[in-house]
Amino acid sequence: MWCYRRLLKVPWTEKKNNTKIIQMADVNERLLQQLMKRKLGYAGHIMRDSSGPLLQLSLAGKIEGNGGQGRPRKNWMDDVKEWSGSTNYGYMKRKAENREE
Repeated sequence: MWCYRRLLKVPWTEKKNNTKIIQMADVNERLLQQLMKRKLGYAGHIMRDSSGPLLQLSLAGKIEGNGGQGRPRKNWMDDVKEWSGSTNYGYMKRKAENREE
């Protein structure tokens, strides 16, 4: 997406979402769908403890201290929560144990 934004000369100050950038670049939606599928698959792999406790800890861990000013940045798990239709980490972990879901 960063490359598309650079090619189209879209400044970072313009808050355009990825679907608009893909439409502007005239790239089909299949790319975004494939990205979502791979990201959700990898999240399920991590949540099933297939990759060891360190990744599991980094995914579920919280950082102590105060955040910076302004709106919180969107992180990796925010996308996974949004695409899976869940807001609860425990529910997503139970759902990930069933590979078909």
